[in-house]
Parts: sequence; C-alpha cells; structure tokens
Amino acid sequence: MDNFTVPDGVIDEFVRNKSQDTRLILLTGEKLLPRLARYANGQTIIVEAIKSFPPKGFIQKLFYFFYAFLIFTGSTKVLATFGARADIPPAGGNRHMWFFKSLIANTFGRSLFVKRNLTPWLFKIIFQERPYKQLFDKHQPDLIMVPAIAFFPDVELVSEAKRRGVKTVGMAMNWDHLNKYYIPIHTDWLLVQNEPMRREALNWHAYYPEQITIVGFPQFDMYAHPDKYLVLKDQFKKDFGLEGVDKIILFISGAAYSLDEPDIIKEISNWISGGRFGKSVKLLIRPYAVARDIEREREKYKQFGNDPNIVFNWQKRSDSLESKKNFMSMLAYADVVISIFSTTAIESAIFDKPTITIGFDGYKKRPHYQSITRLEDMSHFRNVLETNSVKVVRGFTDLEETLIRYIQNPTIDADRRKVLVAKMCYKVDGGASKRITDFILSKVNE
Repeated sequence: MDNFTVPDGVIDEFVRNKSQDTRLILLTGEKLLPRLARYANGQTIIVEAIKSFPPKGFIQKLFYFFYAFLIFTGSTKVLATFGARADIPPAGGNRHMWFFKSLIANTFGRSLFVKRNLTPWLFKIIFQERPYKQLFDKHQPDLIMVPAIAFFPDVELVSEAKRRGVKTVGMAMNWDHLNKYYIPIHTDWLLVQNEPMRREALNWHAYYPEQITIVGFPQFDMYAHPDKYLVLKDQFKKDFGLEGVDKIILFISGAAYSLDEPDIIKEISNWISGGRFGKSVKLLIRPYAVARDIEREREKYKQFGNDPNIVFNWQKRSDSLESKKNFMSMLAYADVVISIFSTTAIESAIFDKPTITIGFDGYKKRPHYQSITRLEDMSHFRNVLETNSVKVVRGFTDLEETLIRYIQNPTIDADRRKVLVAKMCYKVDGGASKRITDFILSKVNE
C-alpha cells in the first residue's frame, strides 16, 4: 500500500472527500500499521491489521505454478531462466523448469476461457480456506479496492469479494507487476498507470477494454509540487556534504541485481580526480538501502568511505516524508543520473535529467545469468528503451564520453525524455491520487 500512503496521496484524498455516511476500512500488514493508525477514528475510518495467506501445500502450489505461467513475457523469461538477482543460482536453482513454464503459456495461456473463466473457478475450489470470511462478515463492504493486485493477500481478498458479489477495483503497485506472472482473478475494474500497462492488461491478462482506466502514478504526485516537497538546494547540499560543488553525478545502486558497481564507481572517481568533468564535481551514491540488502551494500561501498570524490545518501526512500523529499531532491539537483535498468529512468526524465544506464559488467566478463545485460530483456524496460531517451553504455570509454557530453550539454535527448514521460507516466500533474479516489467513490455510489 506504499503507493497509496504518499503525502496527499490516495488515502488522504479519500479521507478528505468521502461523505459522512461512507465508512473506510483500511486493511494492512503489521509493518504499515503505525503509518495508517493516524487515520483511524473508530467509527467512519477503521484501521485493521491482517495476515497474508500465500499458497501452501502441494495442490495450491502446483496450481499457483500453473496459473502464474499462463503468460510468458520477456520479463518472465528472464526470471525463469536467469533470475533478476545475480547473487543466487539462475532462476533460484530451477532453471530447468523454464520449458514447462513456456509450454503452459503457449498452450493453456492462449485460451481466453482458461484465463477468464477456468482459472478463477479453480482458484475458488483449490483455495477453500477463505481466511477473510469473518472479516467480510464483520464489515459488510460494498466495494473493495486492492492496490497490489499481483500479490497475496490482495488476490484472496478479491476472491472473497467475488464469492459475495462485492464490487472490486484493483491496481498493480508498480509498472512491472503485470508483465511477469498471470493474476488468477480479475477485479471488476482495473486501474493502470500508463498505456503500456493497459496493453498488458488487455493482451496478457485478458481484461476487457471497458474494465481498464489509466490514472498515472500516485507516488509521482509529489513531483508535480516541487515548491512544497523539494528541499532547498543550499540545505540539500549542506545535508549531504555537497557545499561548493558545481556538478553532481547521481549513482542509484542496483544492489544484488548488479554485482560490479564498485568497478564503475572507482573509475568515475578516478575521472573526477583527473578533472575530466571540470572542477568541483562529486559523485552522490544512493545505495539500495532496504533491509535484506543493507549489509551487503555497506560491505560493497566500504572501500569508498574515505574517497573525497564520493558522498552517500543511506536514507531509505519510503521511511519517512523526509527521505521522500531527499530522494526527490537528489533527482532535481543532479546534473546526470546513472542507474541500472530501473524505474529511475522514468523519474529522472520527469525532472529532465540526462540518464545513463549501465549495460556492461565492469572489469569482468560475467556469464549471462549474472550479467547486468540480462535485465535489458525485461518487458517493462523495453518500453523505456524504445524511446531512446536513456543512453545504455557498453564500456568504460562509452561511459566516460557520455558523462562528459551530458555534463557539458544537459539538453541532449531532452525531447526524447518528454516522450518517455508522456508514454510511461500518463500525466505528472499531481492528480493521480485524486483520479483514483474519484473513480473508487464513483463506483461505491453507483
């Protein structure tokens, strides 16, 4: 639900605009409970923690395997053959299963009947526990909205709603959630962030056109209000030791998805020392500061702790309003952004920042299952590459020359970045949260 809890986001909009006789029940896991507790008033707004019940036992896991691979996209192929993370065996040690996964998609997955009718029918038979039955009995909802339809518990909540004839609205939490695995139960209406996702819902998930509405990214609403959410530039530089710095190269870490980032960073630092980018240039690194990777990241970057050309931002992006402001400010004040094949390319384009994607493996020649180039085939990022708005560099010389060009002339590819934003964001007008809220309220009141 993180995409709904941004400042002035969907929940804030809903609280402000719902009628007095509308009850809002916010269901969340224990982790997000403190963040949502402030909304509860005990009467018209109730916050309740629930547990997730993913597939268990042989039959449920076998069925999960079956329906997940009713689609086999570029992203699915990468995950099934190589895996996204480079620090574990290819496909989690099950690479040999890719043929069967592809076979399911190219046989059963070609049938609209299987996707629209058979799969949800079998889901109700195989997942009989109905863990949220008492929850529905207690609250008697007229409509449920699930913001992460690709995952449990959202799938089970939709299943329970379908059993009862309760109206359902769904949304994928991020832009890469509709192009990996099939989602077994359709919501009555699906909200998507952009046109490519609308096509994925139509072509891969067999939704009807009238069920789909494009709304944009609610987590990008902040970006439309820089006067409200940007940290003042002087203060931002002071906070991160960038005072007196003329040019900032921002490096967004890819964590275990990319094994050779220290090689890249070392060379950039050498180029800065050699004056290749002019005077007073710093490399600002934003590590992948999430719980499961934080120790690995600290070990990876330990060697740069005393490098005078490098500063770090170790804040987690979703921890607080302060960290969100700092992430937004990093993008706004950077002169060039470097990342792997990630969402950063879109966010940087919103701020019209030249963006470089690392398309090589540092000093080493890695096997494809560990090479950063494997991520190039992910379906969602192909949509970015098609705009030619980011520069994929294939070696150190290419990287150095591209950095020099972008630092000297940041307007290069500006027109292509506008195309990328229009294609992948729908609108960055600060109105996505309101569009989502208005849609939900309109369906409640039908």
